[in-house]
Amino acid sequence: MRNPSRRRRFDGGSIGTAVVLMAVGAVLAFGVDAPAVVAEYVDLLDLGLILVWAGILILVMQVVMNRRPGGGRTRRSPAYDEDVTSDHDWHDRDVHRPGYAGETQRLPTIRDR
Repeated sequence: MRNPSRRRRFDGGSIGTAVVLMAVGAVLAFGVDAPAVVAEYVDLLDLGLILVWAGILILVMQVVMNRRPGGGRTRRSPAYDEDVTSDHDWHDRDVHRPGYAGETQRLPTIRDR
């Protein structure tokens, strides 16, 4: 029995299918000399090229759809880290620290003069 946490999505095609389509298409397009009776109804060059392009399309779709999510290449600039660490009184202004809700300070206003 399969592990349910390792389920695979069904995407409708695979890389193996793409390779098989390209191989069969190439053989039909360039390797088969069809008799006149068959060539009267089916153009093997066109059929082979259609299969090759279908394989290429499936291959590209699999690569695009199965890549890892997220950009992953963004980096922080060193200036950002320096600005955050150079501020020494950040703890006094941190609204997420424990006990902040109970502390209030009177702010200076124009009317206090």
